[in-house]
Amino acid sequence: MNKPVIGITLNWYENDVSKAPSYGKWLFGLNQSYAKLVSGADVTPVGIIPTSSDARNVLDIVDIILLTGGPDPDPALYGQKNRGSIGCHRERPLWEMELYRNARSMKIPVFGICLGMQLIAMAEGEQLIQNISTQVDDPDDHNGKADDPRKHTVEIADGTFLRNILGSEIEVCSFHHQAIAGIPKGYRHAAESSDGVIEGMESDDGLVIAVQWHPERDFTGPLILNSMISRFYGKTD
Repeated sequence: MNKPVIGITLNWYENDVSKAPSYGKWLFGLNQSYAKLVSGADVTPVGIIPTSSDARNVLDIVDIILLTGGPDPDPALYGQKNRGSIGCHRERPLWEMELYRNARSMKIPVFGICLGMQLIAMAEGEQLIQNISTQVDDPDDHNGKADDPRKHTVEIADGTFLRNILGSEIEVCSFHHQAIAGIPKGYRHAAESSDGVIEGMESDDGLVIAVQWHPERDFTGPLILNSMISRFYGKTD
């Protein structure tokens, strides 16, 4: 039996202006922590290079999608003015939301991480909390530095996929200053931090698992990914 293919979205890095005419506006890359995560699972990983072609063509060879973390999306994409967003990227969010929508229509399982969870919510019509420290009462410290992420406790809802594999309360690796403002239709609340920030959600049909923390940088990533593979393909590493 062939290994399931996991398609991983890439981060978009703006190219030097002087190089753009020859090389294009964007460079595409992936943090090694994601490579380490998938290396511990019995899958064939492939990077999904953004193209102008129909995203469904990319998904024809993919069995599961991993939507990775990244910078803040432009708040105009969910109908808000800037209230603390940084960078305000448009092209990657637009492309990945379309990728997600196609994956859903093709019933392909999706694992969303940080920005990935936010883009899922946005694609389903939800808005974001643009800056937790100024928009949440008595907020936890969710946002460390890239080389020093924060760790905080997350409570996981009873009866969820995440609860079954992670337990009721865990400490997670956190590196974000934004979060989803609500649970979209067709999803259920799966996890939250002590300040009420939503840290996890799951689709009602069980095909989408999304978390706000960075499981590729703590113990939870292999547990979630291998459990998804076992659930949908009857095998783990």
